[in-house]
Amino acid sequence: MVVIKNTVWLSVCRIAADLSGLVLFTVISRRFGPMGTGEYSYAFALGAFIAILATSGIEQYGVRQLACLETQQEKSDCWQSLLCTQSIQLSIGLVVLFAVMLVAGASRASPIVILELSIFLVGWGLSRTLYVPASAAQAMVGPAFTELACRMAGTVFALAMCLHKSIPLKVILAGFPIAGLVLVVLSLRNANMHGAQLAFHARWRDIMETVRGAAPFTVCEALGQFYMRVDLLLIVFLLGKANGGWYATDIKIVEVGLMPLVLLGTAAYPVLSRSAAHGVEEFAPLSRDFFRSVLFASGWLAIGLYCLAPLVLMRLLGSAFQPAGHLLPLFALLAVFKGVEVVLYRLLYAVKKQNTYLGALAVGTAMIVLLNYTLIPHFGATGAVFAVLMSSALVNVVCAIALRHEISHSVFGQNVVRLAFGMGVTMLAVFALRALNINAWEVGIVGCVLFPLAALVSGLFPNPRKSPLFA
Repeated sequence: MVVIKNTVWLSVCRIAADLSGLVLFTVISRRFGPMGTGEYSYAFALGAFIAILATSGIEQYGVRQLACLETQQEKSDCWQSLLCTQSIQLSIGLVVLFAVMLVAGASRASPIVILELSIFLVGWGLSRTLYVPASAAQAMVGPAFTELACRMAGTVFALAMCLHKSIPLKVILAGFPIAGLVLVVLSLRNANMHGAQLAFHARWRDIMETVRGAAPFTVCEALGQFYMRVDLLLIVFLLGKANGGWYATDIKIVEVGLMPLVLLGTAAYPVLSRSAAHGVEEFAPLSRDFFRSVLFASGWLAIGLYCLAPLVLMRLLGSAFQPAGHLLPLFALLAVFKGVEVVLYRLLYAVKKQNTYLGALAVGTAMIVLLNYTLIPHFGATGAVFAVLMSSALVNVVCAIALRHEISHSVFGQNVVRLAFGMGVTMLAVFALRALNINAWEVGIVGCVLFPLAALVSGLFPNPRKSPLFA
């Protein structure tokens, strides 16, 4: 039940924080229009990429290592190596941030806005490293609430500033860098509570081993962030900030919807890592139930994106964002592809095949860049969605093949068929109701209620009481 508890509280805190961010995104969109939305999203994407270079990879590697170590001395040595490696990586990230500030200019986003969001995101990423001892011990609830409090503080300050119409975006976002620094201080305190002292006494050999172990995770996250954001960056570059704002709106909705799936993977990661170390017989049933659970949630999300999200979007943001609503049905399919990817990369991490995921991301990134440059000039943002769909499908196929020795192909096939059954039944009902000219809101609600029932009938969702993952 620890996995369920951590997933629930991680999801509650993260969804609350993301909803507050979505409210801020909505207010900025209404206040500054597509141009301001594009600037905010562009700066956020750059800040996220810098934060990944400065802080990512250590968390994924550290949780897996500490979860599998037995003695306190081994854990202490590992922690010291993680801290030293994080210091080196943070220095590199700060150099990159300084270089970006020199060359960013003010053509697509204010350098101050980029700096503010970068400090916040770097602080957030650094706190994830400092929360590694708690995460490895599956004590994830306290850190989740701390992150929520800091993010909410920055968001509330920004919303208060938005009440004054003459205040520019760079002043509105001034609370976020402060929130990021406070989060780092609180995460240091949490690490100390879990017996992880802030000291740097690791041997150089251990540091180099940690660098080699964490480097694939860092590159995966950096490449994955570029892989997720390159379409937005190219849309802003090729089509302008207004088109970038519409596209960023849809991406934001998908990311918020996928977050509980990502957090389920975070909660299950220590368990999956320990079971993988004990052999395939213990790992296979846990990975099967993890796969089924995420497929169920991603299918439900896709139905919601197709049926209800366009209606909600128009009510929240107004007619200026109507082009964004037209793209959401395509993003519904993307939600399923990304849900599958959430499962596959987490399983690859658990079985120490992170290099395979890195290779898949490299191929997928090259494909998405090529397709975006080819399709965006001819088809606009629609071409970008098709590009990310095709590249996501390729990444998933490569990752699934790499797991063939740990997970039977029948597990993939059977559960994909179950998902297709649930979505197929739901969409047939939705099309039938639309043909009867029933109110669109009522049709959307019926679709969102019908899918989980159809998925349960098909056997897609595992029984929590009998599942080895949730029991």
